Amino acid sequence: MDVPGFALITGGGSGIGRACAKTFARDGAAGVALLDLNHDGLLAVKAEIEEQQRNLAKDNSCRVEVFVVDVRNEDQVNTTVAEVARTFGRLDYVVNAAGVAKKHEGGAAFAATDDWQRVLDVNLTGTFFVLRASARIMLNQPRLLSSIDGRELSRGVIVNFGSILGAVGVSMSTAYTASKHGVLGLTRTASEDYAAQGLRINAICPGYIETPMTTQDALVRQVMAERVANAVPMQRMGSPQEIADGVVYLSGGRSSFVTGTALFVDGGYTER
Repeated sequence: MDVPGFALITGGGSGIGRACAKTFARDGAAGVALLDLNHDGLLAVKAEIEEQQRNLAKDNSCRVEVFVVDVRNEDQVNTTVAEVARTFGRLDYVVNAAGVAKKHEGGAAFAATDDWQRVLDVNLTGTFFVLRASARIMLNQPRLLSSIDGRELSRGVIVNFGSILGAVGVSMSTAYTASKHGVLGLTRTASEDYAAQGLRINAICPGYIETPMTTQDALVRQVMAERVANAVPMQRMGSPQEIADGVVYLSGGRSSFVTGTALFVDGGYTER
């Protein structure tokens, strides 16, 4: 992939964020900043990337920095994004992978306000905070050059995390579905704002993916198993690596004429 620049990844301490970080490093990124609440997870992913680079004989050419950040905290986000840009000298790719899920037994009528607010705060408002802070930096930097053919690419790329539930609804997923519909709306309007200025903003929309977030809750596991068996044409869950491959595609020069889109990586779920 054509990703020679510097990446910032929220939710980088586990799951899909971890896979994205390792894929950016593998495919040629000069640096990766990992943001997460879990400091131990961040250090573990950093060590994995450094070991990966040694195994690939890349001499640790991808610099890895870690930051403990709560994406719900506006001041933390603004400060950290600015620090990442200062550390690397620029900011080329931002991946908004931080997210939480919650099932509401009984559906919308029984959804607790605290659960609703937490999911919206992380998935939608947190995505907005990171997008806003990053866009302000990206709009003021020169365009990145392709590592393949030297042509000018974007000033920056932002990949937000939508979901299949940004396009459809399923039972007991009130807050999560609302948050992911909101992420797609944010992606589409922000991409319109800055397309002519060289800032590309897209969304990746995973289907049912096997991650800690989707397997630690018994009710979530039960619902997902039923949906995979009956509604996913490929009849399996996806892997974090399959999502990371889509993220790196949307970030790199091979997607240089792609903005405002939502890429569904879902085993065929949304085509039915």
